[in-house]
Amino acid sequence: MTPEFDVPRYDRPAEQTVVTCPVNPFPLTDLDERLTDSTLSPGSCDLVRALVRLARPRLFPGGGPGLDYAALFKTAARPDLLRHHVAEVAAHLRHERVDLLVVPGMSGYPIGAMYSQASGLPAILLKKQIVTEAAPLPPPGAFVIPSYTGAGDTLISADMMAVADILAPIVRNQSARGSAVTIRIAGADEIIDKATMATAITETAPLFCRSAIEQICAADALEPDAITISVVAWVTPLIKLYNQAATVLEDRFGITPFAGIGLTSLHLDPPVIGIDGLGAIALDDTR
Repeated sequence: MTPEFDVPRYDRPAEQTVVTCPVNPFPLTDLDERLTDSTLSPGSCDLVRALVRLARPRLFPGGGPGLDYAALFKTAARPDLLRHHVAEVAAHLRHERVDLLVVPGMSGYPIGAMYSQASGLPAILLKKQIVTEAAPLPPPGAFVIPSYTGAGDTLISADMMAVADILAPIVRNQSARGSAVTIRIAGADEIIDKATMATAITETAPLFCRSAIEQICAADALEPDAITISVVAWVTPLIKLYNQAATVLEDRFGITPFAGIGLTSLHLDPPVIGIDGLGAIALDDTR
């Protein structure tokens, strides 16, 4: 059910995963040799090893075929498996001169918090509510998106108190230097599947940030020359290249997402995962 309040809605397109098993996927016994011969980074190699152990393809009620990686990213926090990847992401965020991370709830929270801690960047963890339980006047930048697990429509919004408290020192410092206020945002999630959530956040995060900045300027009698807010990066352990997720972000926003692993194909039975720069891996039927 769509809420009565006026917020944008983002619908997910159909999953584009390959249903035909790739020809000659290589066995798990060959994985270490394949990784040694690949050009994947140390963080990406660690991710591959963790993924083949803790993830399996399955059907999701709200999204079709997908990858169940809950034990790696959703129901556990595994810095022992992800520390090299997290360090690589932190270096990328510093290179992009990011001021703020924005992370959708709730499955993105564990990895988003790791990225925040490693990079030293504050993160806004967007709230997820069933639309029928949401307040009648959602905050700026809120949007509606269907649940991937089939739970119906959800309202995604920011905690404006947290946004204002994070941005206030940045705005005051930049204003004290007599410069325009410039906020550079990065989105972070545990996966970019169809880039629907990433698109929504890229378009709406500047809205709630601008609202908070305008209130800060009014309260402190600040008059910056200009206010520039933009999403400049996306970071994630996983991106579904077979859904053209990277292409969507590049074409629409000029953002090349930084991903630990690019998924090129997915097959349910037998379970096979295709990984960019490595090939198709035949997984065991049992974990």
